[in-house]
Amino acid sequence: MGDSRLTRTGVLQARAHAAQEWSMSLGDTTSCALAKDGHSHPSAKFHEGKVAALGELARRITDDTDDGSSAAAATAVKMRWADQVMPGARQDRDWEAYRAGGIQAMTEIAVTHRAVP
Repeated sequence: MGDSRLTRTGVLQARAHAAQEWSMSLGDTTSCALAKDGHSHPSAKFHEGKVAALGELARRITDDTDDGSSAAAATAVKMRWADQVMPGARQDRDWEAYRAGGIQAMTEIAVTHRAVP
């Protein structure tokens, strides 16, 4: 990600990288199969959260969005992920890993692209 500006293209590149990490964490199975096996899979959920949060940010900005608005969008996504709770008010390892992945993705993208307001 050579461009220091936070752009949709840069976010999509980070999302593709996160998706590759997610795929590697799954091995030879699918997310659906893991969800049905009754076991906790925090590593896969962490990477899934990164992909989801980056997708959310990509929908909020374009390559032409000004730096301040891009930084504000990244901050808004990070805050939304930090504030969300699992439906049903119970927490579990997979949910926390998913949420942590989203927060980490926003932290990384802000640092990589100097999008800190």
